[in-house]
Parts: sequence; structure tokens; C-alpha cells
Amino acid sequence: MVDETISIKPGLGESKAGKSEISRFIYVSDMHEMGILLHPHLSSLTERHRIKLERPPLRQGSEIIKESLRNKASGIIVEMQRGWPNRRDLMLSRKVLKAGFSLFYYWPREEAVEIINGHRLSSMASLFLYVSAFRVLFFFSKFSPLDDADLETRHQNRLQAIQDNIHPLPMRNIKFSGGHPKIDGKGIYLRADYWADMRSGGSYGHTCYVAKELAKATGNFTCLMGSRFELLDTLGLNQVVMSPPSVFAHETDMLDANLSYHDSLRVFFEIYQPDYIYERLVPGNYEGARLCQELKIPYLVEYNGSEIVMRRSFGDGKGFRFEHLFLEAEKLAFEQATAINVVSDVVKDSLVEIGIDPQKILVNPNCADPEAYAPGTDEEVIGLRGDVGWNGSNIVIGFVGTFGGWHGIEVLAKALPRIAEEVPNARFLLIGKGNLQNLIIDSIDRNDLHDKVHMPGMLPQQETAHLMKMCDIFVSPHHRDMGTMKFFGSPTKVFEYMSLGAGIVASDLEQIGEVLSPSLQASDLEKIDLEITDQRSVLCQPGSVDDFVSAVVGLAKRPEVIKAIGANARQAILEKYSWSKHVERFLDFTQGLENSLYREAQNVPEIVEPGEDQDIDPFKKEIIDQWDNDPCGSHYAALEGKTRFEWFKEVEQFRHEEFGPWMCETMEFSDHAGESVLEIGGGMGTDLVQFATAGAIVTDLDMSTEHLNLARENFELRNLEGTFIHGDAEDMPFDDNSFDLVYTNGVIHHTPNTKKVIDEIYRVLKPGGEVICMVYAESSIQYWRDLVLWRGLRQGQLQYWSMGEIMSRSVEISETGARPLVKVYRPKQLKEMFGDFTGARVFHRQLMPHEPPKLLRWLPVSFLQKIMGWNLVIKARKPQQ
Repeated sequence: MVDETISIKPGLGESKAGKSEISRFIYVSDMHEMGILLHPHLSSLTERHRIKLERPPLRQGSEIIKESLRNKASGIIVEMQRGWPNRRDLMLSRKVLKAGFSLFYYWPREEAVEIINGHRLSSMASLFLYVSAFRVLFFFSKFSPLDDADLETRHQNRLQAIQDNIHPLPMRNIKFSGGHPKIDGKGIYLRADYWADMRSGGSYGHTCYVAKELAKATGNFTCLMGSRFELLDTLGLNQVVMSPPSVFAHETDMLDANLSYHDSLRVFFEIYQPDYIYERLVPGNYEGARLCQELKIPYLVEYNGSEIVMRRSFGDGKGFRFEHLFLEAEKLAFEQATAINVVSDVVKDSLVEIGIDPQKILVNPNCADPEAYAPGTDEEVIGLRGDVGWNGSNIVIGFVGTFGGWHGIEVLAKALPRIAEEVPNARFLLIGKGNLQNLIIDSIDRNDLHDKVHMPGMLPQQETAHLMKMCDIFVSPHHRDMGTMKFFGSPTKVFEYMSLGAGIVASDLEQIGEVLSPSLQASDLEKIDLEITDQRSVLCQPGSVDDFVSAVVGLAKRPEVIKAIGANARQAILEKYSWSKHVERFLDFTQGLENSLYREAQNVPEIVEPGEDQDIDPFKKEIIDQWDNDPCGSHYAALEGKTRFEWFKEVEQFRHEEFGPWMCETMEFSDHAGESVLEIGGGMGTDLVQFATAGAIVTDLDMSTEHLNLARENFELRNLEGTFIHGDAEDMPFDDNSFDLVYTNGVIHHTPNTKKVIDEIYRVLKPGGEVICMVYAESSIQYWRDLVLWRGLRQGQLQYWSMGEIMSRSVEISETGARPLVKVYRPKQLKEMFGDFTGARVFHRQLMPHEPPKLLRWLPVSFLQKIMGWNLVIKARKPQQ
């Protein structure tokens, strides 16, 4: 046996002889703005390549062809932010090719460029039509829900795309005039919780009053809402309510709302062109972060604590089944954010724990609007009390909020009868509702307190503010029990209590205690000579019924103390805790980040003369990584329990009998006895063994060392002769006219310069020699159904990735995460690429019995594969000289 192995280092990069000439290109952004890009290598590219292009300074313009002629550009680069071109891109592309310019599509997210010729443009147009048809069909019909794996995959893909492109943008147009912020531009307040049908509450008020103050500071301001907030209309703000993506609020609906919102939000943002977007984060929504990233819009995030964790603690106890997706969506929003507005130190600490930069997080407590929550006049108080049968001699004790969770409803329910007994003239105004409301009702029923308690339920925000004016004392009996969480709240109602100038009894709990300090304790109220200086409240031990009752009773008996601490509390609102101060603090903080966290980097392209490692084409690195670690065909047979020879035989049996029973005949394994045969990319040697067994003199050229080792072993076990060479098919180490047959099966569509390989095949073939070459087919069911439809559209990958990237991520089996280049071709295109050869014939092959659509499975696979098979096999000859 003769077995020769030769190792020749592959020429894995472009020739670097001499310095590349820098060429000028017109760069067209996804919004069709233009800029001039200088680059030394673009003109030498051939099909699809990994390359990073720095986006040049851009300006508006419509005469792209004229601009290209004026600047003597070598070509035009069209930026792509999703996997398919839109109609505008296609129209521009046709004009560019008609004008004779080179055309490139560039995906910044992938750092990949494709050269677009007539064939590629036709493919892109077909993709555009396919996607358009899908979207129309999706609009007019309802697909059956995808299973959990599909849902998880499509959102993981979107989230990964955001992760890969995290780039917070500074906000540079904040000016201060007379101590007040001014933004000369446009702003958007975004809140996408379509399921939140609310008319009042802390969250409701927070949104409305922050939006009001942002609108004051911004030249042009709009609220984009998932549901209508009537108070925004009352405050005179422009409000656009987005169409609800679903009538349900299941966690899958909440996640899939991103798909529904994407197009409408993108169109709105592109038309409106905001200078910033301020988003109140809601569970599952990541479209705000994604579109700000794609459209280069500064992104301001408001976060008031994890509703996801709250659901687990105070909902059904189980939380979301896809909680990891919800948490990842939150984290990516924080990472993309220019600045983050949080309500408490505890919330900030929770973000820092997951790796968010503390420099861009502002702790900014909730606030109140001192105009909306102003103390009532004597006439107002008397009138409001009279409406419910009370009078001026009563001490009215108020509570406003959600009857649930950590709000201390258990404490309040136990305290009501005790307070009523010790303060006979006490009355209780309890506004709100919730799942613990029955505790209050039971306490009222058991102790016959119906004439002393008024419970109007949940009321509109302004009506609630009006009713609150009748109260002398407000209570906030919050307790520490928030499940596994530390109390992170900043209850809006506490600030509204302060603004109304009433006495306050509250739990000394985290920020509640901080904001309401200086303070009194229940025992202080027993002092006859009690002096009030700057105290704002009476604080008690969280969860203690006795301490709470003592504080309320003691304060109710000291009207002069109520008046004094109430005035101090309102003064704190006016000086520090109004919504106008809240927004001023945040905008001042955001402006400060421009000079610290977001110093502008110099955007000067650096041209580095590549060293040896840089010479290696990135896609060729992926090829080597792929097949050195996952040898082609090795997955289809298990080695355990078999000899090595049995394993090789099982791989061969699967490939030639189950997977591709057409191969032996179509590939002419038995027809080349005595001829010199070169296989490019022989893998484990499975096909090359067939040629050698039939009497051919065989040579294997492969970039993968592991492939060559396995192929050599395969030959040794069969006592066959062969030569094995480590090399690159784009630069073969053979003399001209060396082989009778060059065979390559599923290889040259992985190399960046496929035409260069074809030229090399022509060179090394003898005159009259034959080439048999297989590449993947665009006109196949695998491409249009499995890749475009299922992965691209149903899983949503096309929203982020080109089809080239989707194929790199999914076509080849990989356990290492390698993403080798994958390309597909059309028969006419393939024939043109082999245009120097004669007698070219193209065969459509490769379809397994389970792959045809169910409606067509009655037809023979041998027939269907000639129409929709995954492989194109071209046979041609080098002309006789």
C-alpha cells in the first residue's frame, strides 16, 4: 500500500502583495441617508464576506446615482437592518446595476457584506415577494400557535440580536434655561402594556405626571400608549393609542406583542424622528430598546421594580413559564439605555447585581403634583364630608391604594375596630380594591363599622385626588413581606399624602421612612410639651398592629400636630418631591452622562497592515473550526460498540443508501478507473473510497486536518492508496492540466470566493477533463420552507439576520457554535459561473422521503427531488485544446 500525506499550509486569505488601493463608495443607510466611505478591500470581494464597515457621517439626499457619479464612486453600499430588502431598496438596486456600479448589501449586525449582481438581485426580489405574501396571509388568517420551542427560539434570536449590538447613545440636546431643562426637539413617552386597563393608581399617576413634565421640557412631545390614559387627555398631552396585538394577556401574547408592534412603531419613529424615547418598562417588551438601537435614538428607561418577580411572589406563586426571556428582555433594555430612572436604592442595587453600570442609574423617588394634590378649602372639605354623611367634627383617616400584597391590609383590617373604639369620632375613607379587600370587609361586618367606613372602590385619578381632600390623616401600613425580595417600593400615594398637607402615619420601611423623616414616634404623641420643628410624619414598626394603632390614635387626638407635620410634609413636596423636580433631576443627570460616560470616540478609520493571523478569511476560520471538530458525516453513525472499520462502513451505508441513493450513479463513482481524480473537501473519504475502489488514482485536498486524518484512516483500513493534501481550493498546490476529474460534493458553497475555486478547477483539469460539482439549491423546499418560512418568518429570524446568516447558523450540524459560510445557487447562475467549460448540465437532486409536503408524498421521491431537491449537481468539461 502506498499512502502519501502532504501538508501544505492553505492560502487562507487574499493576496497581500503590495498595498491595496483605497476606493470611494457611497454608503446608503437603512433610512436612505448618504455618506462617503473609503475602503481598501471592498472592490476585491466576490460574493459574501465577513467585514466590518464603519458608518460614515450621513446626510439626507435622494439623487444617489448622481452623487455616485459626482464622487467617482467605485460602488454603492446599501445598509440592511433586517434580512430582506424593502421595495425602496430593490428599486435603488436596479438603478445602481443599470448605471454600471458595483452594488453591496451590508448587514452591520452580522458584519457581513454581499455583492449583489443580477442573479443575487433576482433572489432578493423573490425573497421580498415571499415575505410580503407571508405578511398578507398572516394578516388575513390565523396560524396555529407555534409550540414552545418555536416561541422561545424566535424571541431568543431577537434578544440575541439586541445583545450583539448593544450601544447606548448619549443625549446631547438638553439645555437648561433659568434652572429648567429644555429639549429643542421631539420626544416620545412609550408604554406598551396593552393589557393594563387602568383609570388610576400609582403607576397611572406616575406615567401621566412624568409625561406632563417631559412635555413641558420638550419642543414636541407624544405619548405612545398600549391603552388609553384619560388623564393624559385631560392634561392636554398628545396621546396615540396603539392597536392591541391581542385580546389576551397570556405570557406568550405579551412576548409576541413585540412582533406586532415592530412594524407600526418603526414606521412611527421613522416619520416622527424623535430625539429621544422615554420608556416605562413593562414585562416582555423589548421593541423600544431594539428600535432605539437600530434607528440610533437615545433611549431613556424608567424602571420601578420587577413586575416579573412580583408576579411570582404575589400572583399565582409560579411566575412566568418563560421567565428567563422576560428577565433577559429587561436586562438588554438596561444595557441599551442611555440612562435609567429608578425609584429606590433597592431597585438600583438589583440592577447592579446583574451587571448594569451603576454610573447610568439615577435613584429618583416618586413624587406628587402639588397642584393636583393641593389641600382642600374649608368649603371643599365640608362639602365632601357632607356627601358621605360626615361633618367637620369627624377625624377622617384615609387610605388609597391596592388592597393586596405588601400594602399592609392585614394590619389595617385588625386596626380598624381598635381605632374606632378609641376615637369615636374617627371615620375611614378607603379608596381602591384588590385581592385582600375581603379582610377589610370582614372586619367592617364583624365590628358593625358600616356607618364609619366609606369604600367607593377604584376611582378615576382626579376624582380620587378630590375625595382625598376630606382627610385629616393618611395611613401607609406597608410591611416587609415581599416574598424573597427586600422592600423596593416608592409608593406614589405617600407623596400624594404629603402634598395634601395632612398628618401621615406610615411604616418606617426603606424609602417610605427616608422620605417621611424627620419624624415622630407613637410615644412622642403622649408628650404634653411636644415641640414640632421639621417632622413630617409619625413612623411605626412595619407589621406591628399595636404600634400602628397607637400612632393613629395618638395623632387623631392631637389636631395641632396634624396641622404642623402636614405643613412640613407639603413643603418637602414643593422643595424636592414634585414631578417637575423629578424630571429636572433625571434630565440633569442624563446631560451629565454626556461628559462622563459617553465621551465621543474619534471615528477615525484605522488601516492596519495585516499580519499572518489577520490574513485568514473569517469564513475560512469558521470552516476549519466546523469540520475539525464536527467531521462531515460523523453524526450519522455512533462509534460506540463498533470497530473503526464498522463505523466507516456505517457512515458510507447511510450516505449512499439512505441519505443519497442517487449519488453512486449521478456522481459516476465507477466510471473513472485508471484516471487521476481530485476531490476537493473529501471529508472522511466516504466518496473518495468509491472512486479508489473502482480503480481511480485519487487525491484529497482539504482545509480540515481532522478530515484528512479520518480519510487517511478510512483508506488504510481498506488497503487503498491515496494522496492527502492540506490546502485551500482557492489556491491549489497542483500544476496545470493535472487531473482527469475534479469532484467536489457540498464544498465550494462554503468558501468566500467560489468563482476563484472554479477557475482553479479549470486550471488543474486536463484538456477534456470533467468536473462534477454539487452546491445547495435555492429552488428547493429546504430553502423556502425550512429556512425562509420556518426559521426566517415563523421564528422571526429574518427580522434580524440575512438568509446568509440564518443558513450559517442552522444548515451544518455543529457542536462548537461554528457558523461556516453557506450559499445557495440557481441553475442558470451556476452555468454562468462554469461558463469557461463546455457541455454543462445541471441535475436537481436530494430529497428524503419525509421531506416533501404531505400533499405530494404520493409522488415518488426520485421524481420530486428533480423539482425541489436541496442539491444542484453540475457536470461540465474543460475544452480540448
